[in-house]
Amino acid sequence: MQTHINRISDVTCDLEIEAAAEELASDFKAALQRQRTRTEMKGFRPGKVPVGLVKRIHGEEIAYMLAHEKVQEAFRKEVIESKQYDVVGRPVLTTLDYEMDGDLRAVIRFGIRPEITLKDLSGEKIPRLKRDVTDEDVAEHLERIRRSRATLVPVETDEITEDFQVIMDMQRLDDKTGTPVIGEKEEGITFFVDDEDLHETIREGVLGKRAGETFPVEIPPDNDVKGPVRRYQATVKEAKRRDLPDLDDTFAEEVTDGKVSDLEEWKSVIRRQLNALWEERTQELLVDRIVDRMMALHDIPVPESAVEMYLDGFVDDVKKRNNGKEPEDFDEQAFREERRSMAGRHAKWKLLRDAYIEHEQLEVTEDDLDAWFDKATGDNDELAPETLRRYYERTGAMDEIRERLMSRKVFARLTDAFEIEDKDPEAFQALLDENASSDSSIVIPA
Repeated sequence: MQTHINRISDVTCDLEIEAAAEELASDFKAALQRQRTRTEMKGFRPGKVPVGLVKRIHGEEIAYMLAHEKVQEAFRKEVIESKQYDVVGRPVLTTLDYEMDGDLRAVIRFGIRPEITLKDLSGEKIPRLKRDVTDEDVAEHLERIRRSRATLVPVETDEITEDFQVIMDMQRLDDKTGTPVIGEKEEGITFFVDDEDLHETIREGVLGKRAGETFPVEIPPDNDVKGPVRRYQATVKEAKRRDLPDLDDTFAEEVTDGKVSDLEEWKSVIRRQLNALWEERTQELLVDRIVDRMMALHDIPVPESAVEMYLDGFVDDVKKRNNGKEPEDFDEQAFREERRSMAGRHAKWKLLRDAYIEHEQLEVTEDDLDAWFDKATGDNDELAPETLRRYYERTGAMDEIRERLMSRKVFARLTDAFEIEDKDPEAFQALLDENASSDSSIVIPA
C-alpha cells in the first residue's frame, strides 16, 4: 500500500492512499472465508456454501468494508501513530475509488492545529461594565413583587385604568361592510392594561371603559408587513382592579417565608441579590469582551474540519431536543450554512484557548476539584463531597467540571493580563457601538 500526505494549506492535509488489487487479494479472500462460515443457504450445510456463490452474494459488501478498513488503518498508522500531525476535528473521506477485485484509491482530508504565536497583552485595554445598584433599582424590584402578589378585585362601575386586568372578546369586522365575520371571534382575551407588550390601539381603546361596554379597535399591519387595517369590535366582559399589598414588615415576612421580618432589612437583602446578579452579568460581558479582543488580535487559520465538528454538535443538539431525530421540516444544509459563522467563531476561540492554556501551563488540579465539590455541597449534611464526586464520575460528568474550572482559570489569567477599565453603562455601550464587531453584538440592559 502506497501513501502520501499532501499539504493543502497551513491547516489542511490530504492523505492519499493507493493499493494494487494484488495487495488486497489475500485480505479479501480471508474476509470471504469468514463470511462463508456465517452463511446459511438451503441445500448446503452451514459454512459449506461455495466460495463463488458467497462472493456473488456478499462480494461487493465485503469489498466496501475492506476498503474502509484499509483506509482507516492507513490513517491510523500514517497520521495518528506517527505523531507528526496534531489532528483537529473530524477527518473526511473525500475520495474512495474501489471495486471488487480492483485497485484501491482513497483520499482522507484532515485538519491540523495551526501554529499560534500569542500576542503580548500588556497595554491592551478591555472595558468592564460597572453598575451600582441604586435605591430606585430596589424600589422597582419591590414594586414588581407587590404587583405579582396583588389582589384582583372585580368591578362593574369603575372606569378602567392602567392598574386593571381586563377580559374581553374581539369580533373581527368585514373591511367593507363593517359586519361581523363569522368564525373570527376571539373570546376571553385576558391582559393587564399596563402590559408593555399590549398593542397600543387596544390600550387606548379600553382606557376609561367599564365592564359591559363595547368599542371599536383598528389594528394596522406591522411596519415590515403590507396589508389592510384589521377592524374589530371589542367587548369588555370583566374588569378587575389590581389592589397592591402594603409595603411593610408584614409583607416582607410573608414574601420571605419568615426569613426576614423587617422591611429595611429586606431591602438590604434585595440590594445584595441585585448586586450579585449584576456582578454575574458584568463577568459575562467581560468574558465576551476578552474573547472578542483575543480573536481580533490573533488572525489564525481555522481548519474546516474544526468548523464541521461544531456544526455536527449543533445538529446533534437539535436532534436531542426532538427525541433523538431531526424534526420533519428540518433543512440540515440550510441550518449548517446559517450557523457556519458561529461555528467558525467557536472553533477559532477553542484553538486560541488551547494555545493560551499551554503557554500559561494552566491545569486543573485535584485540589481544585476537591474545592469545587466542597463548595457544591456547602452546608448540606446529607450529601458529602465524596458522594457527589462519585456520582459525577459514575455519570461521566467529570470532564464537564474540569472544563468549567479550566475556563475560570483561563479568564482569571486573561483578566490579569489585560488592562481592565471600568465604565458606567452609558460609556460601556458607547464603546461597544464604536467598536462593534460583526461576530458579536451585546445589548446592555438598563
